Amino acid sequence: AVSYVPHPIAGDLKNRAGTALYKNVAWPAISLMNPEFSHSFSVWLAKAGLTPVDRVPDDAILSTMVLGKRFSNPLGLAAGCDKHGEAVRGFLEMGFGFVEVGSITPLPQDGNPKPRMFRLKEDDGVINRYGFNSDGADAVRGRLEALRAENTPLPGVLGINLGKNKTAEAVPDYVHGVKQFGVLADYLVVNVSSPNTPGLRDLQGKKEMQALMKAVIQ
Repeated sequence: AVSYVPHPIAGDLKNRAGTALYKNVAWPAISLMNPEFSHSFSVWLAKAGLTPVDRVPDDAILSTMVLGKRFSNPLGLAAGCDKHGEAVRGFLEMGFGFVEVGSITPLPQDGNPKPRMFRLKEDDGVINRYGFNSDGADAVRGRLEALRAENTPLPGVLGINLGKNKTAEAVPDYVHGVKQFGVLADYLVVNVSSPNTPGLRDLQGKKEMQALMKAVIQ
């Protein structure tokens, strides 16, 4: 776990040791795993409370106000990691200012056929072609309701990213997501940018976007 250290030199040594451990032990082991399995494994670790905990409060200079919402720091975990709302608290306790869950579709769907995640070792990156795989709104809502009901408040901001089912009409699906998650989220995202859902980016046209935004805001 990450904890307070009384002297900058001690903090630097701790950071160096942690980096060396990751590069020389953790990453070589993870790189042998199937990419999608390693993703699921990391979410499981956060869910089980086995990821590092940042116990040092954020410096006030990092505090950020966006659209009336206060973030303790501007570094967040984007949607696509905790797709099903399984490990929000674990990821927030690592020090992220916010965690964005999703994308979540109204009904469960498998997404694209496997394999659908590919490592680019020479670029230190990955290609993600999941295709809006989702446990569905009911399952994720149940997890997030239980999370909000816990006695300990979340140590950061919870965002929820909404998607549509592959063969469904867009507007009703996004409206459904807003109704399901509006009371649970600190902010909502209407995702119309996934290249893996046929026709989704057609919603980026001015007329289509105006109609969609009007519907979800109402």
